[in-house]
Amino acid sequence: MKAQEESMANLSRIVREFVEIEGACTAGIVTTETLAGGPPSTDLSYVLAGARSAVVFAVPMDPSPIEPYLRKEDRLCLEQAYVRANTLASGISLHLANYLTQKGYPSVPVASNNVFRPVPSEKEETCLADTYYPDIAHRYLAVRSGVGHMGFSGNVITRDWGASVILAATVTTAELEPTPPLAPEENYCDHCGLCLAACASGFMDFQRTTTVVLGGVEVSYSQRRHYGRCDLVCSGYTGLHPSGRWSTWSPGRFPVPDRDEDLPAAYDRMQKAHGKWPPSEGGRYFFFMDEKLRFSCAHCMLVCAPTKEERKRRYQLLRDSGVVVQSADGSRKAVSPQEARTILDALPPERRALYEDAL
Repeated sequence: MKAQEESMANLSRIVREFVEIEGACTAGIVTTETLAGGPPSTDLSYVLAGARSAVVFAVPMDPSPIEPYLRKEDRLCLEQAYVRANTLASGISLHLANYLTQKGYPSVPVASNNVFRPVPSEKEETCLADTYYPDIAHRYLAVRSGVGHMGFSGNVITRDWGASVILAATVTTAELEPTPPLAPEENYCDHCGLCLAACASGFMDFQRTTTVVLGGVEVSYSQRRHYGRCDLVCSGYTGLHPSGRWSTWSPGRFPVPDRDEDLPAAYDRMQKAHGKWPPSEGGRYFFFMDEKLRFSCAHCMLVCAPTKEERKRRYQLLRDSGVVVQSADGSRKAVSPQEARTILDALPPERRALYEDAL
């Protein structure tokens, strides 16, 4: 038994080093015991019967495109950095799963993103966000294992890279040794609210808190409003901040409904309009549609740097970046709110209706 314990301790060390060698900036281990009491998205057996543990890790995004992205100078480079980090994280997960399986421990990779467990909805009219949840919620695993802290935004934040990281995991039947969560006093999140201020959808509710318990450890963050709010903006269907002063990289100016029951109709209207926009450079495919979506937001993640001074600076870049309009050739550019109004007013009514409701 002692030899077996020593062997598992050594394997636990190796798997963390394994993912860091391949490109992760930090890694941790959770077990079914340290996740006990958590929400359904922490049930490792959903992806692997007999699962005993999971290796979770963070891959940093290239920070160099963040500033030009927030300034509205360059969208594509940030999209490419995001895609590459996701691809690397998912690839590392696969490599580790193969490694453990060949050592005699059946394992499965859990991709970084865009894999969901369908949940039937009883409603006749729904948004995609109503019916899909992640197969495994990486952020809970990451916080419980010490990969990072939970920011009040609900994003995982890391000591050196802030929230600009991509998470992935490998679930295994190996009884790996869990790693502890980080000390609460080391969490740099001071509820500054800049993540909320940088969100054009009003997704976060800083007046209320969500708390989950993972193996006896409480994890808290701001309560989310309906996920469809975030999806409408992050999918790029709309992006004008309610102030009208700035926008995401989306040229859509449709308001996000205040009432949840109005979201399905808004989805239908915005998706139909989006499908008629002239194609822009870049974009990625998703399983639920054949047309590409362009990376246009993620402000809550990109603004959240480890130091408050840098967070303030990045938020100010966003506030001063203007609003995005789209030309007939599909290109997007940022202009002042006043210039945007002039450009939109000059469009034929049928084309203007693709970007905003009639005024």
